[in-house]
Amino acid sequence: MKHYFLLSTLLLSILACSSQIKEQKHVFYLHGRIVELQGINAYSERYGHYEYTKIIKALKAEEWIVYNEVRTATTDFDSFCTKVSLQIDSLINKGIAPSDITVIGGSKGAIMAMNISNRNPSPINYVLLGGNNEQVETENDWNLNGRILGIYEKTDQIANKSYQYWIQQSTNAKIFKEIEINTGLGHGFLYRPLNNWFLPAKEWVNSK
Repeated sequence: MKHYFLLSTLLLSILACSSQIKEQKHVFYLHGRIVELQGINAYSERYGHYEYTKIIKALKAEEWIVYNEVRTATTDFDSFCTKVSLQIDSLINKGIAPSDITVIGGSKGAIMAMNISNRNPSPINYVLLGGNNEQVETENDWNLNGRILGIYEKTDQIANKSYQYWIQQSTNAKIFKEIEINTGLGHGFLYRPLNNWFLPAKEWVNSK
């Protein structure tokens, strides 16, 4: 009887844990290129420190399950996007609702997020930070899927272009909104967990 009670308690604990995981938000954070080149302590003379650790802490502080693999200079773009897309499929196959899965990408990470959105038809959430310019539009023919929030910085000299091109292009998207912010930090706005982008991203992650 004692063993039966312990087994039952363990089973209930496993089921409760599994249920909790299904109810939580799952967030993939895809960092910018500078972290590939310099690691998580990356520093730009123009934009300052890329506060990778602080960004991850801020995401985890929301009690989200965060996936934050650090890429390197040798990481293959297409292979990495394929891997993340398969991870998304795996979560959905385990019973996680697409609305509880979000990909947040900054700079090159945002371009990767767009690539993933193009290849994966699941209606998950995407937050794009400083991910669009003329080159991105010229070199890619994407039709993005899912619920997409594009955030761009007015003073960004690298990727300050509106997402209107992709809004028009992405007939598969369930919803595609954009926000222009003006922090004066240029591309460095995405180097730290500023409320200017973090709060809209948080609302997007938590929305249904």
